[in-house]
Amino acid sequence: MIRRWLNSTFGWPVVLGVLSLVGLVGALLWDGAWDEIGAVLLGASIAAVVWARTRRP
Repeated sequence: MIRRWLNSTFGWPVVLGVLSLVGLVGALLWDGAWDEIGAVLLGASIAAVVWARTRRP
């Protein structure tokens, strides 16, 4: 069920949106390790776009 949802049209964009939101809020509200965690979570969206663009001709 979860696997089929992730392969749907809105599955991965929702996951990336939630990761970005958690990263942004965490980096803005808390200091220390949350700054690095936020950078990684926000970078996940960029990494997904780069990965998708390199896979398609």
